[in-house]
Amino acid sequence: MRLRCPVCHAEAALEAWAEDDAARELMALLSTLDATLGRPLVAYLGLWRSASRAMAWDRALRIAREVLALDADAQRLAAALTQTVEQLRAKRDAGDVRPLTSHGYLLRVLQGTQAAILPSDDGLDTSAARRLAARSPSATVDGVMRLEALKRRARGDGQ
Repeated sequence: MRLRCPVCHAEAALEAWAEDDAARELMALLSTLDATLGRPLVAYLGLWRSASRAMAWDRALRIAREVLALDADAQRLAAALTQTVEQLRAKRDAGDVRPLTSHGYLLRVLQGTQAAILPSDDGLDTSAARRLAARSPSATVDGVMRLEALKRRARGDGQ
């Protein structure tokens, strides 16, 4: 099955992407995320790509894992990602088309973003609401990342 990228219109076979370990892992990681976090994460990944080259799957996977490890509050992270993407796209529209090289900008936005507060109309106290908020897809992603690291160490990759 051939797929066409809606952004760059490049064509690739789905089977080819399924053969790439990093592509499979990235798609699995993204499938565990709620759309409110997954969409801005994908948009953020696009900010790392240079205008003249495609991004390697393993690099996209590494960056996605790094971002998800920045904050356990998925709502707060999604808000920071959305704001970062909007601001950097505005800069790109103004002519600054350099790709990202670090998470510094996102970290600054994340520091200024308020923690998500769950409504307490169900009788939960604030500490219980915070514990529930911490149960985000990133906890699952963290577990998957640890398993993948163990698997790589067992294979002798060391990365």
